Amino acid sequence: MSALLQALEDWRALVGADSVLSAHDGGALYGAGGTRSIAAALRPAQAESVQELVRIALRHRVALYPVSTGRNWGYGGATPPSEHCVVLDLSRLNRVIAVDAELGTATIEPGVTQGQLRAHLDRLGLPFMVPTTGAGPSTSLVGNALERGYGITPHADHFDAVMALQAVLPDGSLYRSRLSALGGERIGQAYKWGTGPYLDGLFSQSNFGVVTQMTIALAQRPPHVEAFYIFLDKEDQLPAALLALRGLLRTTGGVMGGVNILNGYRVASMTCPYPAHALESGNPLQADDMAELLRAHKLGPYLIVGSVYGEKSVARAAVKVIMRGFAHCSGRRVSLTRRKAEVLQRLAIRFPRIAAGFGFGQDHAARMLSALNLMEGIPDDVALRLPYWKSGAPLPDDLTRGLLSGDRGLMWYSPLVPMAPDVVLAFEAMVTRVCLQHGFEPLITLTSLSDRCFDSSVPLLFDGRSSADKERAQRCYEALFGEGRQLGIVPYRVGAQAFHLLDTPDDSALALGRSLKRQLDPHNILSPGRYNL
Repeated sequence: MSALLQALEDWRALVGADSVLSAHDGGALYGAGGTRSIAAALRPAQAESVQELVRIALRHRVALYPVSTGRNWGYGGATPPSEHCVVLDLSRLNRVIAVDAELGTATIEPGVTQGQLRAHLDRLGLPFMVPTTGAGPSTSLVGNALERGYGITPHADHFDAVMALQAVLPDGSLYRSRLSALGGERIGQAYKWGTGPYLDGLFSQSNFGVVTQMTIALAQRPPHVEAFYIFLDKEDQLPAALLALRGLLRTTGGVMGGVNILNGYRVASMTCPYPAHALESGNPLQADDMAELLRAHKLGPYLIVGSVYGEKSVARAAVKVIMRGFAHCSGRRVSLTRRKAEVLQRLAIRFPRIAAGFGFGQDHAARMLSALNLMEGIPDDVALRLPYWKSGAPLPDDLTRGLLSGDRGLMWYSPLVPMAPDVVLAFEAMVTRVCLQHGFEPLITLTSLSDRCFDSSVPLLFDGRSSADKERAQRCYEALFGEGRQLGIVPYRVGAQAFHLLDTPDDSALALGRSLKRQLDPHNILSPGRYNL
């Protein structure tokens, strides 16, 4: 009997045959449409079984690839980076173990989604925000934190909000954060760094263990949330706007969430139907075409979007300071609360022609409310419309359908960009040139991670059913990665399609990571090839 068959037999005896999927069924769920060979899949229902599942894998030398919910849109999803892995799907481990309302923390399993935590907090009547992302209500909080995801709520850096975790190591033993191991269970959920070397970070963007439990800090929902929208109607206003934003983050950043700067292409992808003539030609919209499309919808080349949180008087004062900070911009400057957005939505429904004359319709109002949801820690799937922008078909009722099936292709390029106008302009020019050369619109968002740094997210949208389109997206990604490095700009996160690009000579950090991997996992059982470790 082969090692895999023996392992499957042992796994079935441990968790039941219904929790062990064959290569055929596992491949259908996790094999990216047949592009990756999946040996089998495991779907345990109890966290306690994960240690023995890993021990069985080690005993039979069978590689495992753990996923939380597998909905890592645009970064490879649940598909392993190497062939013949057994997927360890943790989505059924979905308990909210505890919420400490006094300290403001939640202890959760990897299958807990944004939507599930929101519903749990609402049932308990607790005034906390979910650390939302644009990935939608059905995605894992643990998975996003481990990939160092971010959002625009007060706890924008989601790994920074990780207070403690538990992980199964490659030998099947259990790792616990240091303070918890020393007996400080509750304080270990309130203080991130522990005592001695900080080791929890080893499990972020790595393959050193299977995280089965995590405690995250929750931001309390403030009395007042107000969004602000700064429309730039001239391209040459961007450098001054960048300097203004940097200054505002330094002076009022304590009440601001993350701030997004969107270029015209990205704004159009959210607000304008994709032009039929461009869809038929198969060529991307060039700069002149995009400018015309934006003018037709009363939009300009850039939009700055952010939010403020706090007591009403404090938040309103901050909004006034922000508006003054962008006074040099000749476009509209608008602030919006939920109450205002709901009034605008009712007006758009009652007087659609008048609203359309101002470039504002029912769909715009709905999108603004969805954006406010995300700012207020309420999960929303509005951002999942993006992969369908060029589909030429009506949106499906379930926006995850095309992503799960692989029909809607999405690949994220997510580099870190210094908050310096000359670098931002060089970065924007590079992305625009490379994307258009490869047949993609340059959809650029810059999100403030601090007053020093942006993360940019650039989605490559393609027909996931076309192997030629997939190859073109891969070439474009690799060109962006390479030219970005020449500018000193590198991603904060990569998907399976880019792990090989992380192999650089004389990289002492990578060498140390690989040395740790050999010590912890000498038989390369967990996620071989992940982050090139």
